[in-house]
Amino acid sequence: MAHLLGTNPLVIAHRGASGKAPENTFAAFNLAWKEGSDAIELDIRQSKDSNFVCLHDENLARFFPDKKNISSMNLDELKEIEIGSWKGSEFKNEKIPLLSEVLLNTPKNKKIFIEIKEEIEDLKPLFDEIKKTKIRINQCHFLSYFPKVVKNIKENYPRYKATINIRPNLCNYELDKVIEKIKKSYSDGVSLKIDTKESLRLLKKLKKDNYFVIGWTINDKNFMEKLIKNNIDGIITDYPIKLKKILKKYA
Repeated sequence: MAHLLGTNPLVIAHRGASGKAPENTFAAFNLAWKEGSDAIELDIRQSKDSNFVCLHDENLARFFPDKKNISSMNLDELKEIEIGSWKGSEFKNEKIPLLSEVLLNTPKNKKIFIEIKEEIEDLKPLFDEIKKTKIRINQCHFLSYFPKVVKNIKENYPRYKATINIRPNLCNYELDKVIEKIKKSYSDGVSLKIDTKESLRLLKKLKKDNYFVIGWTINDKNFMEKLIKNNIDGIITDYPIKLKKILKKYA
């Protein structure tokens, strides 16, 4: 899974082009495609009636006073919620998308990074839903903080890519500890929070050992350039168009 020296990293729009549009909505996803992103990253949670919806938090308290958990709400209830106007009045008609809806609208030459936000044990309903959309296996790449989820995917759905999310400060920026997590979860490389000099040094070590690495959430121009120069495989950003402009210099 090594990234070839001299090739550009994937431009991955974080929850869509969420710097300009409300996260995890079709407005953000469609803008990401319009701006030329190679991929989008989105978050999924399971509703009470076992539907997979695109939401980051366990509730909607960040946007509304209601703190009811997503897992306690049925799809019909969730679909009534307007999720965009907090970002601007032009987004007042945005609703919570189903994962299947997003997959059905993903261009054939693009990728989708699906972050599983819960420690789901039975993954069959998720993969049954994905297969119904006819999206190609190589278009899907799973992310999770939960080693058991990543390992479950790799053991039961080995044709799909699955990568563990790691905050390197929790490993004291130690290469051996990160590699141990990668190996124990059977992970395809690592999705790494990169925001310090220490995390940059860790990236260099991982790439020296030929690991697949994507970094998040990178919005600073200088950091973007440092990651590109260090041959990172993918950059997750709220501003994909900014990253695209920088990459033109390295074309």
